[in-house]
Amino acid sequence: MPPILQRLQQATKMSRRKILLLVLGCSTVTLLIHQGTQLSWYPKLFPLSCPPLRDPPSRPKHMTVAFLKTHKTAGTTVQNILFRFAERHNLTVALPHPSCEHQFCYPRNFSAHFVHPATRPPHVLASHLRFDRAELQRLMPPGTVYVTILREPAAMFESLFSYYNQYCPAFRRVPNASLEAFLRAPEAYYRAGEHFAMFAHNTLAYDLGGDNERSPRDDAAYLAGLIRQVEEVFSLVMIAEYFDESLVLLRRLLAWDLDDVLYAKLNARAAGSRLAAIPAAL
Repeated sequence: MPPILQRLQQATKMSRRKILLLVLGCSTVTLLIHQGTQLSWYPKLFPLSCPPLRDPPSRPKHMTVAFLKTHKTAGTTVQNILFRFAERHNLTVALPHPSCEHQFCYPRNFSAHFVHPATRPPHVLASHLRFDRAELQRLMPPGTVYVTILREPAAMFESLFSYYNQYCPAFRRVPNASLEAFLRAPEAYYRAGEHFAMFAHNTLAYDLGGDNERSPRDDAAYLAGLIRQVEEVFSLVMIAEYFDESLVLLRRLLAWDLDDVLYAKLNARAAGSRLAAIPAAL
């Protein structure tokens, strides 16, 4: 092949390579411009972290709550949380009729007639009462969430004995107001049917609307039935010994904000006012 023809072929091959390199270069520049100027495109092409998690869709706050305030179980602190929430959101709070004083005519069975007419129908109920499912459902609007709180029975009974020592006849009969003396022979001091007698015998069962004279040893089926009734009605049973954990559950149940469940302890006794520890044998 003549040298001139060979040179023309070589020149053609080099031109094709230059054109190909030029096309690739233009494509790269276009990609860089599309992704961003300078080096800002790099994290977009290769993210260094996971995308942020999306919060679940928020639920509206639940505005209707009935709290069964039991005795000596930190119920006053919960009551204060509910009252503060009601005031902040301009909700109606059920208040006792003047004839019932500060409780809903406790220890009588609750009746909707015990609620002051000016506070009906209520959004929030949180004062002491003896639970009656039918009467509460007649009073509270549909969709009301029912909540209560319980406490370890021995610690609760020590608090009851100390607080109601001058109100409960069974406690007044005990020499020297001795809790240990009462526990050694409760039948010597207790009289069923007396005013405030329930503070000396199964107070929690009484507050929950149960028969506090039914013995679990003699009538286990009744106790099981009472527990089933409680589970059917109450969406949350708080535990005083796990108060903060219970508030977490309450907040989630009602879809409230953290500020809605902040609290200060109320009616807490000083350590020196507590009675001696109950002997293990009792």
